[in-house]
Amino acid sequence: MKLLLYITLGFYLTVKSQDFKNSSSLKTQIKTSSSSLTKAKTYIKLFTAYQPKNLNKAKLFLDTAKLLANKIKNDTLFMSVNNKYASYFFDIGQPDSAKLYANKSLRLAYKLHDKVSMATSLGLVAGAYSLKNDFKNAQLNYLQAIKIYTSLKNQFAIGNCYINMGNLWQHQGMVAEAEKYYALANIIFTKLNDKERLAQLFNNYGILYGGNNQLLKSEKYFVASTRIREKLSSQLNLANSYLNVGAINILLKNYTKAELFLKKSMAKFRAIHNALGEASCLTNLGQINEETKNFTKAIDYYNQSIALSKTNNNMEDLENALINISNVYRKKGDYKQAFLYNEELIDLKDTIYKKSLTSEIAEMQIKYETEKKQQNINLLNKENKIQKLTVAKRNTYLLVTLAALLTTILLGFLFYNRYKLKQETRLKTEIIKQQDLATKAVLEAEEKERKRIAGDLHDGVGQLFSVVKMNLSGLLARLKITNTDDEALAQKTIALVDESCKEVRNISHQMMPNVLLKSGLASAIKDFIDNIDKESLQVNLHTVGLNNRLNNNTEIVLYRVLQETVNNVIKHAKASQLDIQLVKDSESITATIEDNGKGFDKNLVEKFDGIGLKNIRTRVEYLKGSVDFDSHIGGGTVISVWIPL
Repeated sequence: MKLLLYITLGFYLTVKSQDFKNSSSLKTQIKTSSSSLTKAKTYIKLFTAYQPKNLNKAKLFLDTAKLLANKIKNDTLFMSVNNKYASYFFDIGQPDSAKLYANKSLRLAYKLHDKVSMATSLGLVAGAYSLKNDFKNAQLNYLQAIKIYTSLKNQFAIGNCYINMGNLWQHQGMVAEAEKYYALANIIFTKLNDKERLAQLFNNYGILYGGNNQLLKSEKYFVASTRIREKLSSQLNLANSYLNVGAINILLKNYTKAELFLKKSMAKFRAIHNALGEASCLTNLGQINEETKNFTKAIDYYNQSIALSKTNNNMEDLENALINISNVYRKKGDYKQAFLYNEELIDLKDTIYKKSLTSEIAEMQIKYETEKKQQNINLLNKENKIQKLTVAKRNTYLLVTLAALLTTILLGFLFYNRYKLKQETRLKTEIIKQQDLATKAVLEAEEKERKRIAGDLHDGVGQLFSVVKMNLSGLLARLKITNTDDEALAQKTIALVDESCKEVRNISHQMMPNVLLKSGLASAIKDFIDNIDKESLQVNLHTVGLNNRLNNNTEIVLYRVLQETVNNVIKHAKASQLDIQLVKDSESITATIEDNGKGFDKNLVEKFDGIGLKNIRTRVEYLKGSVDFDSHIGGGTVISVWIPL
């Protein structure tokens, strides 16, 4: 059984429901703002708003903020982005990445003398160490964070740190110390009436009492925590609560209730791509089936947990699953399989032990070398002054010679490396230049061919149809048709010829619309939209800053991209409404196309990436822009195109 304590990372910012509701106004602010810095900060706010609701969508906003930060080169913005990435990687159970970004944020916080960000980053570093069971470093970082929060008089953040400190002591089996810190946190959050933190505290109390075999008391706290979290926004916290209720009910032998909560927990973990939590659920489900003698199903669950744990280097759950599956095969009488899994378990423990032993040996070696060096120093101190002087001169000579040699080697290496980098840069620049020329040639050839075909259709086929219509009308005027059916057929034929003329004209205009050449992008898009059947698809167009003409290539690319996108919506999305927004500022132009259609799994976009989507990517990349797809089944699709000016 595995009960999960979810660390709150010191000052972990809580997102209230109104923040999520205000996400539409934040998106509007992005579309209308001309400042890249403002846009980046707003994308970070969107990440914070979506983080408890939809972690995958939140990550998209954070990635966009990072792209803008790389262009702006602002330390405060970099610090905030790194801090949010650390929080994201902690949420998905990747401690190494969380620690990497938290330390980046911490360095910038010290540079900027930002105490709040210092403490927040220290909490994130401590949380990453906790996930890796490095309790000593976790505690040191939490204590530093508490010291800063105390100077800032931030009771909320201090309470979070107390929960985390209690968590650390609990992991080490120090029950009295854990209760002491939990009691301090309880006083703070009861006074603040903070439901989310009280839910976390009840969860940790449940784990504490469960570990001391006070099972009914443990379940009581888990259920209390779950009831609060079902009314809050964090899917990760709720998944942990479901897992803990399920696990404690296994100990209480309430297997039906346990299975119900574990499956609810696993669904939540899968939705947010948290492999650590999912593996724990699988191991616990295997335990239920093992206890109820359903060995085949138990083995299946354990094997799923083993595979997932190996993929994510999750040693703890891998060890538990190997122990359990070996026991199941032993109960079945299949001693060969039990032996094989036990051998794998021994190999795993050897690997863990060797890593620990290597670290200890390295530490002892350093200690030995230090002591040996001190002994040599003591011996040298006992020598006479003449010997010391001789040795000192000789050492100085050797050091100077060695330093000169090393400097020569280093300078040679630097000059060679610089030459090599220049050559590589020239090669890469030339490759990019040739790729741009090839892409430009393809696009120009395509547009040229479109113009030629449009001209041939309009001036050739269109004129022929007009002559056919004129001759046919003249012929029918000279003939005397007395039969009613023949008269109807003649009129129908003239109507078909007339419709063909219009169709040829429409096709030629779509291939190279005159309004694009004459009036610009906004007018061409409006003209294109006006031809769409409004009863089947309501299209709303909103433009900002397109009073003046754009570069010819930019207008053509954007027109083709929007044309292709709208056609895809008509063909595939089954949407009733389509919103198109074009926003131009001094630095770039952004196009957002959003429909309310059936949507698709964006994770599979590369698998069905057809010619249309490839054309969109190619055209946008030709102008050094970017295109993003955001969609989920049943939730419509948003396509964002950004092109620099």
